[in-house]
Parts: sequence; structure tokens; C-alpha cells
Amino acid sequence: MRLCSTTLHNMPQIEIIGIYPVQADEPVHLVELIVRGSEGTFEIGDITQEVPGQSPDDWQVPCMEHLLNSSGDEILADDCQMTELPDLWLGDVRLVFFFHYLDASRPLQTPFGEVRLPAESDLPDRLSMIEYDLP
Repeated sequence: MRLCSTTLHNMPQIEIIGIYPVQADEPVHLVELIVRGSEGTFEIGDITQEVPGQSPDDWQVPCMEHLLNSSGDEILADDCQMTELPDLWLGDVRLVFFFHYLDASRPLQTPFGEVRLPAESDLPDRLSMIEYDLP
């Protein structure tokens, strides 16, 4: 009898590094995460958070995204440049974005499954170069 081996496709995994409250006129957080094992670009707008009783069309999505280097202390591309640099989307991808009305008790929905959020913490100094502007 001959045995066949099958290679299973591994879906990228999301690791939330932190959620950091931002000083603004409305509730907003900077969310930092790593997509481990990314195989290329994905739709950041598919990251969202369910709001019970609201249509998914009304759920919040990321804004003012930035791709960072692996240590998270340098911007590699902003939201306008990211799609033009597909090589930055391969492997482990570190990403930050602003998210309005984030509910830390509810998971984020991502293209790679749901992910629970950690408790909010203070913005690390290494991310001080990321500035929030009203959309």
C-alpha cells in the first residue's frame, strides 16, 4: 500500500501587539499587530469589529494604516504606498492603524479569523512618529 502525504495550507495568524488610546474628539485607538505568514497583500478594510444591531456596512474599519519594520520603530509604507510595494506583504507583516469606537471586549474580525484584543496600554515611544489626523 502506498501512502500519500498532503501538505495543509497554513492560514496566516494575527498577533495583536497592543491597542493604544489616542487623544481625540471621539474614541479612537492605534492598533498594532503582526500578520505571521502572510502570503501577499490582503484587504485591510476586511478588518472590522461587529456591532450588534448594526449592519456590517456600518461597522468600523481601519484608517491611516502604516506598514512597519519588524521591530516596529520605522515606517516602511503608509496607506497610499502600501499597495505599490507587494514585497512588504510577505512573511511576517507588522501593521498599525487607527480604529474608531473600538470595543476592547469584542474581538476583531480579520481575513484570517477572529482575534481577541489585549487590554489597552500606553503608546510606546517607538510609535511616536505615527500621528492621528481627523479623517
